[in-house]
Amino acid sequence: MVKKILLALIILVVAATAVGGVVHFSSLDKSKEGPVIVEFVKSSFKRFAPSDEFVKPIGRTHYSDEKRYISMSGSGIEFFCKGSYAYITVIGDGVQEQSRNSHARFAIYKNNELIIDDTVSFEKKKYHIDINDFENGAVIRLVKLSEAKCSGFYIGDIGAFCTGDIEPTAEKEIKIEFIGDSITCGYGIDAGAVGEFSTHTENFTKTYAYLTAQSLDADYSVVAFSGYGMLSGYTGDGTINIEGRVGKYYDKSALYHNGGKALWDFSDFTADFVVINLGTNDASYCFTRERCLRFKESYLDFIISVRRRYPEAYIFCVLGDMNNSLYPLIEQAAEEFRISESDYRIKALTLDFKMGENEIVIDGHPGADSNALAAETLVSEIKKVIDYGY
Repeated sequence: MVKKILLALIILVVAATAVGGVVHFSSLDKSKEGPVIVEFVKSSFKRFAPSDEFVKPIGRTHYSDEKRYISMSGSGIEFFCKGSYAYITVIGDGVQEQSRNSHARFAIYKNNELIIDDTVSFEKKKYHIDINDFENGAVIRLVKLSEAKCSGFYIGDIGAFCTGDIEPTAEKEIKIEFIGDSITCGYGIDAGAVGEFSTHTENFTKTYAYLTAQSLDADYSVVAFSGYGMLSGYTGDGTINIEGRVGKYYDKSALYHNGGKALWDFSDFTADFVVINLGTNDASYCFTRERCLRFKESYLDFIISVRRRYPEAYIFCVLGDMNNSLYPLIEQAAEEFRISESDYRIKALTLDFKMGENEIVIDGHPGADSNALAAETLVSEIKKVIDYGY
């Protein structure tokens, strides 16, 4: 009798393994004749839509028709899986058929270890991830490294041999929104000092913004586009670049998707801190007194717009040393807001990139070391606010 039961168990284990399953025996009841299975757990192959039920959105994304559009810098998904294997389907948004320098770049991590770094030069592709952990499981995270202005992509179905379903990871206690330009996007950060712009060398995970969020164990959201500003985007001929105003796209969850009409629901992400890093590109336009005054007014209007979305957030108005000529005007805008609104949850701050001492990458942008220094400055200031109990 015992031999027959053991033979049946062996056949069952082999069969389960053959279809990607696993059998766990937690205990054997010896009070009766022969072993009796008390607990039986088997993994099976399942497919999941990248919905909020199964994945945690990172930053601003847009979900519809069982696909999630990934556009903004640093946006993506994260989920927890117990099992042997998983895959994530990545689908191009059409930009992959255009210039190579515009292909979206992304990374996939398993338990914070980088396992995939690729660009979307295809129509559709499955990325396979070995998990091999039925007890503790693994956290899988996909992060877009390049910026929204150039390209995006969709996340399609997620498949897994798993026990139970994949699950969204928990929200963090701290949430930070970053609003910026090419510095926040990680422009050229993997390029070195010589070369031309390419999304292949953008890397949001090496920016002051990502490093700040990681250091504080915070969730983040990003709205940032290279060449953009508050009053004017970068201009080479002194004429105003209205299209390059970040404020025009502040209520968007994506660019290009549905003509850029995918609106962002601000209730999906209630920021505790907002970091505005704009003014570097405005400097190319604001070289007269009248233009500088308009910049300050635009900055003040934007602060009010941010406060309307996040009534309780602490706002940092920052600027680094790539071009900080407009910083005094940013200080004035923050001070005027503080006085007129009797709102003291705001501070102007210079970010310490120390670009003169560290590597400068293409087009005069700060490299990884400079971004790490700036993150230290910002983390220190945010911790002061937290300790004070804003």
